Amino acid sequence: MTKDLRFYRFGFLLICFLFASSNAFAQDLGSSSGLFNSPSPKSSKPTKKETTPKKSSPTVSKKTVPKPRPTTARTTTNKTKPKKTVEISKSQPSPTVPTPKPQPTAQNSVVITVGQSITQTENFDDQFEQAIEDGNAARDEREYAKAEVAYLRAQSLKIKDSRAIYGLGNLFSDQQRWEEAERAYRTAIQIEPNSPEAYIALSFVLTQPISSENLGDRYAEAEQLARQTIKLDAKNAVAFDQLGVALELQGKIGDETSNAYKKAIDLDDSFALAYAHLGRLLRRKGLLNESSAAYQTAIQLSTDVPTMILVADVMQSQQRFIESEQLLRRALRQDAKNPTALYLLGRALTIGGNYDEAEKVLKKSAEVSPNSFIAYALLGSLFVRREKFDDAEKYLMKALRVVSPNEKKRLAQDFETVGDGYLRVGKRKDAGRVYRQAVALDKDKAALADKLAKTQKD
Repeated sequence: MTKDLRFYRFGFLLICFLFASSNAFAQDLGSSSGLFNSPSPKSSKPTKKETTPKKSSPTVSKKTVPKPRPTTARTTTNKTKPKKTVEISKSQPSPTVPTPKPQPTAQNSVVITVGQSITQTENFDDQFEQAIEDGNAARDEREYAKAEVAYLRAQSLKIKDSRAIYGLGNLFSDQQRWEEAERAYRTAIQIEPNSPEAYIALSFVLTQPISSENLGDRYAEAEQLARQTIKLDAKNAVAFDQLGVALELQGKIGDETSNAYKKAIDLDDSFALAYAHLGRLLRRKGLLNESSAAYQTAIQLSTDVPTMILVADVMQSQQRFIESEQLLRRALRQDAKNPTALYLLGRALTIGGNYDEAEKVLKKSAEVSPNSFIAYALLGSLFVRREKFDDAEKYLMKALRVVSPNEKKRLAQDFETVGDGYLRVGKRKDAGRVYRQAVALDKDKAALADKLAKTQKD
């Protein structure tokens, strides 16, 4: 697998990811990012304006395309028959699977008492629906801690209802907490083994760029999950697009991969992300004119925030940072607090040497999503570039508080880089402190122990 592909699969990249069970795939990173455009699980509880429960929509594009959809709207209304989608957050999203509202029964009610007297009787179903609504609302407002509490409350009320676990998966995806998202979606598959949304959500997570010794196995499983989705839903455009991504990450850039992207486009000719993926593949194959045309189509079709972010992410994988910057600024004009758009724009600005603006943008991303590792890590790298090693260390320490097991070696390398910087300016004591952090994160790297030993010599 090439370096540029690893760079592309950020995950976001909080990214905004939409994927409808009919045919969509995208990486909406939560209702707040709009990338993983699977909106938070929608409650099946009808509103005053609705006579029938609305299906929750996953984080995918119109069909099954990963078009991230802004999470400002709590429900979606279409003139045509609504498609089943899995939303992955306003920031972009998580899959939400609509389920019919269960009828109350005597067995599933709880009595709330104050002292000795019964003051209120509530139905478990009502409590569950309210918890889902609370989680969705908090996620849309990027109040991630509050949303997590609400979804966990819903899960405790109905262990067999997948909406709460989808909400958690989407919430974790919004913040690029990939290991937790993976566990959530695996649980969703156990609850709903015939759900296309669950398989495609897990496939998406497995193709994110984490540090792992078994990436090949993860990509192979992502491929099989995409194929399983296609078996369950042969017209799922997102599944074909995700199949192409999984194949490409395994270094397979032949006809099967290009046909997967083309099939996604055939199923949904407005699927911007599939055009971007095809453009990337064509460029890797040396077909530059065709690649440019595919990219232009992707840009033209990028009309919503999640899609803009997803396409921009693909462009960054190809070092097309200027073009990605334009899309990301458009996205932020519509959704100024989208953590994934902020993170990607900060990365583009850092690469372009616009450090002052990059700092502001990345700090805002970290503020919106304080449990996201990537924003802190990028701020650390930014300050290393500016040779502000004290600031770099400060943000890496914040990253340390939220680092996942799979990111520890990457963080160790970041600490090592800061230590090298301290040494260059003669701060041996500071270098030693930072090297010790690196050693604690990556005990197997002999070079770190050697560098630490040098700081301790007279």
